[in-house]
Amino acid sequence: MRRNNAFKYLFIIVIIALSIVTYFIYRKENTTEESQKNVAQEQEENENVVKELRLAISGLDSINPIISHNKHVQEISRIIFDSLIELDENFAINGGLAEEIEKAEDNVTYTIKLREGVKWSDGTDFTAEDVKFTLDILKNNPGSLYNKNVERVASYEVLDTYQIKIVLDQDIQFFEYNLTFPLMSHNYYSDSDFYNSEKTNLPIGTGMFKIENYDEKVIALSKNTEYWNEKKHTVLEKVNINVYGTMGEVYNDFKNGNVDIINTTQSSVNQYIGTIGFAAKEFDGRNYDFVAFSSTNGYLASPKVRRALCYYIDKTNTVASCYGNSYRQADFPLDFGSYLYQADKIDNGYNSELAGNLLAEDGWVFRNNAWQKQNGSKYIKLQFTLAINSDNAIDEAIAENLKQQWANAGIPVTIRRYNANNYYNLLNSRSGYDSILVNYTSSFTPNISSFLGVGNFSNYSNGEVNQIIEECKQIGNMEELKEKYNRILEIYNEEKPILSLAREKNLLVYNTNLSGTLWPTSYNIYNYIEKWYRKNY
Repeated sequence: MRRNNAFKYLFIIVIIALSIVTYFIYRKENTTEESQKNVAQEQEENENVVKELRLAISGLDSINPIISHNKHVQEISRIIFDSLIELDENFAINGGLAEEIEKAEDNVTYTIKLREGVKWSDGTDFTAEDVKFTLDILKNNPGSLYNKNVERVASYEVLDTYQIKIVLDQDIQFFEYNLTFPLMSHNYYSDSDFYNSEKTNLPIGTGMFKIENYDEKVIALSKNTEYWNEKKHTVLEKVNINVYGTMGEVYNDFKNGNVDIINTTQSSVNQYIGTIGFAAKEFDGRNYDFVAFSSTNGYLASPKVRRALCYYIDKTNTVASCYGNSYRQADFPLDFGSYLYQADKIDNGYNSELAGNLLAEDGWVFRNNAWQKQNGSKYIKLQFTLAINSDNAIDEAIAENLKQQWANAGIPVTIRRYNANNYYNLLNSRSGYDSILVNYTSSFTPNISSFLGVGNFSNYSNGEVNQIIEECKQIGNMEELKEKYNRILEIYNEEKPILSLAREKNLLVYNTNLSGTLWPTSYNIYNYIEKWYRKNY
């Protein structure tokens, strides 16, 4: 009996062992087969990845961004040259060659500690002497697009190999944002003329790519093997920049599949490219239009009147009638993507009922199709003038649109037209107008003094806002700044010193075989370029 049981157990053990062996043989065969499939798939994917990008420049003057006035050069320079600070897709300071920026209590002295171990694309070390050299060039070149970045720099001094001190001639809020100019190598130009030598169009940088070759038709870039930022290891090996005489040629070659990406506008796409065969990313531009209500006008000094004037304007109507598809409705000076702007904090919609209630609360009555207020034995009408630049045809159309909408609400407006010279004299003096239509080019900085602070376009004054702006000068923490700006947004809603109208829209169009993360901004259309590549269909 025991022997029978022994045979039975032995048989069971043998069966289990055979099952285990069979399982592992099957698993190995399938794993090998699966592994071979993965290798084949990876090989196929690699074969389909083209590690070369094709860009375009029209009207090239110089590839050196400090010398060039070309928009495309400034955009492309972001991937060749680094600056002391970089801005991320939310316009917050993030990265750059300044490891630390210390602001003194006097608000004009900045001590900048640089990253160590950074090399130029020729293998030489990046030092504070390079920053000083770049500042020298910019201070002595009023024609450079970056001269304004340093116009308030009174002095600068190299403290040691990796530290430099900058002193301003006056307090500039968020001055750090001015440090976005491209840096140049001191050693590279030590024996050459910066503006007129063979090195002028072969500048070196510390960025992700370097200039390999320059000629009249193609500027060839290659991956910079000395690049310091290991977090941005680029897939791309080469970038070829095709040079064209006109944008018309660029659009044609884009349609022919020889250019991968263009920064343009919807109107240009409609006119030159069409609607088929490409993808697009829309992003906010820097041009921003608004109406400033002067607080020196007796009627417009009232926050309730200003709010009512804003609520009476249907900005959707204004944008559609005057701007076409090249602008969108704007709600605040920082609504270009700044991390300090919160859209849900702003109430800017058309609301005629609320507008009427606000005027009634302010003592106005609607009689004889007009808003009026009793002054002694007489009634005075709510009316004002709107100053515009008569040399700007679009401003003419905008002014007429606003005038009609306010007239429909019972508020007559007189348009006062000035030639460009007289218009800008008014604007710069901040006087001589009840209200004024302003075309403003937004900077990247979150400084809102021109709209709400001391010396603003509206002669508006609010003690709490001024105090917050002063407090923000010493705040470096992003969350604290957000909290402060949220309060500013609340006050803006309550007082409306300006009527935000419209903001320019830009369009990044690209071929459908371009893959990766595309997140263009007006500061950098090449955000996340390290993740881009082309598919070889």
